[in-house]
Amino acid sequence: MPDRLVDAADILILPGGAPGAKTFCQSEDVLRLIREFRNEGKWVAAICAGTTALVESVKSPRAEGEAAKKCKVTSHPSVKQEIVDAGWTYADDSERVVVDGKIITSRGPGTAMLFSLTIVEKLAGKAKRDEIQGPMICAETL
Repeated sequence: MPDRLVDAADILILPGGAPGAKTFCQSEDVLRLIREFRNEGKWVAAICAGTTALVESVKSPRAEGEAAKKCKVTSHPSVKQEIVDAGWTYADDSERVVVDGKIITSRGPGTAMLFSLTIVEKLAGKAKRDEIQGPMICAETL
């Protein structure tokens, strides 16, 4: 349940976790929102099993335009085959975060910091990412 509803947003972020991802995949409201963000040229990001909702949004007969396009993604290994079977390009397992167009995907909890910093960079620029990353004392390679 969201804390509040937002009329405008620059990015839609789909968290992971198998139960939540399954709920997203079964919610036409969520799938519609994914398609709307993509068709409006806005960012959509998914981590872990959340990538399955992105995949499911394209399966709908309502998917058209940008929202009907499959791209290169990654996810938690437990849902990799489902994504590959749906015809998406799956990144090499060494790629922890994948950016393809306005889609950002990441593998799982261990990649959450890199995922978050990538989102900051795409929305606010490399300088802002560096400003945030430095004081957090992140490893040079996450």
